[in-house]
Amino acid sequence: MLKLLHVPPPSAEEGGSGKKEKARKALEFFDGGLEIYPSSKIRHFEAIFRKTGIPFTEMLFFDDESRNRDTESLGVTMHLVRDGTSWAEIEKGVAEWRKRRGYTG
Repeated sequence: MLKLLHVPPPSAEEGGSGKKEKARKALEFFDGGLEIYPSSKIRHFEAIFRKTGIPFTEMLFFDDESRNRDTESLGVTMHLVRDGTSWAEIEKGVAEWRKRRGYTG
C-alpha cells in the first residue's frame, strides 16, 4: 500500500522546482483534495464524498483524537493511533475495515 504513495525524487533537470513538483504530484494522487480546517471531521468526509463519490463505507481514517470517532456515524472506519501511523497501525486499521466489510482471512 505504501509503495502506491511513493513519489519519485525530482530529476536533476527540474532544478529548484523539484520540491514543489514533488508536493504537487503527491497532492494529485489524492484526487479528493485537501480537507484541512478546524471543524468536525464529518464535514471533511462529506466534502471528500462530494468530490470523489467514494462511499463512506469504503473510507479508512487514521487519527490520533478519539473525539473524531463520530465519523463512524457516516460509515467511515476510524482507527485511533496514539503514537503515529506505523506499518503495524496501518495493518490494524485495514484489518478493522476488512472485518466491517465482511472480508475474512
